[in-house]
Amino acid sequence: PVPVQQPIAFDHQRHMKEEMSCTDCHAQAEKSAHAGFPMVQQCMLCHGEAQGKHPDEPKVREAAAGGRQIAWQQVNQLAPHVYFSHLAHTGYAKMDCAECHGNMKELAVPVSVPQIRVLTMSQCMACHQEKGAETNCLSCHK
Repeated sequence: PVPVQQPIAFDHQRHMKEEMSCTDCHAQAEKSAHAGFPMVQQCMLCHGEAQGKHPDEPKVREAAAGGRQIAWQQVNQLAPHVYFSHLAHTGYAKMDCAECHGNMKELAVPVSVPQIRVLTMSQCMACHQEKGAETNCLSCHK
């Protein structure tokens, strides 16, 4: 895949050192099919004032002042015929985000290429069978 350019050089590692959790930014991961991206208002809870000297940090305040959201680029994509619900996996099944996304806590550069570990049907089926989850075709293929 061709790497995408994220609008801000987001450092997961730096934010996780502040004892943040995945759902602090991806608030819908346990409540909705889509995890979503952080809203600039969430970022402003900490970044209303400068937190360091990173050249991209002022972009957060600029977006908020202009009433704009940060234009994060989605890099993890499934085939159009596959339905995946974060709610089903992290909410109901209580899976840890790292089971599919890997150790994002160590990622110091913005996500620019897909990093999801489980993308093939055989890997998904193996996980479903291991966890005793539904393996009916229509559970994931809509």
